[in-house]
Amino acid sequence: MIVAGELSGEIHAAHLVKAIKERLSLDFSGVGSKKLAAAGVHIIQDYGQISLVGLSEVFSKIRHIRRAFERIRSYLVADPPSLLILVDFPGFNLRLAKVAHGLGIPTIYFIPPQVWAWNKGRINQIKRYVNLVICILPFEETIYRNSEIPVAYVGHPFAQTVKPILGKRELLSEIGLDREDSKIMSILPGSRENEIVTHLPLLLRCVDLVKREIPDLVVLMPLSDNTKDSLIDRLLRPDTPLVRLRGRTYDALSASDAAVVVSGSATLEAALLGAPAIVLYKISCFSYLAARLLVKVKYISLPNLVAGKEIYPEHIQRIDPEKIAAQVVSMVQNGTASIRDELTRVADLLGHQDSYGLAANEIERFLKNFYGTLS
Repeated sequence: MIVAGELSGEIHAAHLVKAIKERLSLDFSGVGSKKLAAAGVHIIQDYGQISLVGLSEVFSKIRHIRRAFERIRSYLVADPPSLLILVDFPGFNLRLAKVAHGLGIPTIYFIPPQVWAWNKGRINQIKRYVNLVICILPFEETIYRNSEIPVAYVGHPFAQTVKPILGKRELLSEIGLDREDSKIMSILPGSRENEIVTHLPLLLRCVDLVKREIPDLVVLMPLSDNTKDSLIDRLLRPDTPLVRLRGRTYDALSASDAAVVVSGSATLEAALLGAPAIVLYKISCFSYLAARLLVKVKYISLPNLVAGKEIYPEHIQRIDPEKIAAQVVSMVQNGTASIRDELTRVADLLGHQDSYGLAANEIERFLKNFYGTLS
């Protein structure tokens, strides 16, 4: 059984399932959506109603979360899997790990909680309920080893999977533009509905301000597969000067002279594609105040955390579209060679190995050691 609670985790989970199936003949059930279903996983709970950001969002979805948790717990009791694989989504998944531990179900955590950033007490839960941690960030392995938790470091999967398909010329041609010298700005409003509702109006204001300075700038808005067009239509003006894209996020970022990205996995994708970017994020006041008390890191975007310094300017909670627009204009007009050099260093720190394959090898090794045989 494999459990992912939102889109970015599901993408990792689907790749991992495929890598495992190349090595072992196993049946999978799980929590996910379309991508895990396409990988051959029997979906017992769609994460659509339990995916959330921030503490205040928990209260609005608590009934759905409880119902989903009870459904999964009942499934574990009625038909215990030979292995539970948890992917990110720590608030929910650590509770499942406790249930699995009580039922004698071995548990592996792939992409574990960010205990180095906040809620360090979770490492005690992991030590008690999780049999193996498989981490993807270079500094995490030491943290778990020092806590005497079995751990394997496999490198970040994005280093292998985040690749553009189309070059800049092909991308511009696909959207009906033939000028290869066009300057491109991309905006990425997030993948969750509440993120989009919060951030897209701010991003559109930035676009308006930038277009005043660079009228011929091409503005792209790549969207995730899960984003509903009806939601975007509700937030966009009919005359908004941008091109909406599906399935072209990596191409858009790779071709961008500047991007404005809502914090999340997209910031690391931008870094690996060499895209100069600005990061923003806004949550409810309650969630922000709680985060100020709990979060112990200087930056929120992974490229900055991995580099140990600010490569991408970060705008958190108090978002000033005029300041962001000025930074975009500077990137487009003045060049970004120094930023791109720093992004190359981040990519090198994350490694270039087949992370999903290495993780699948660790899972196969664990199962053989735990059960003695897989026949």
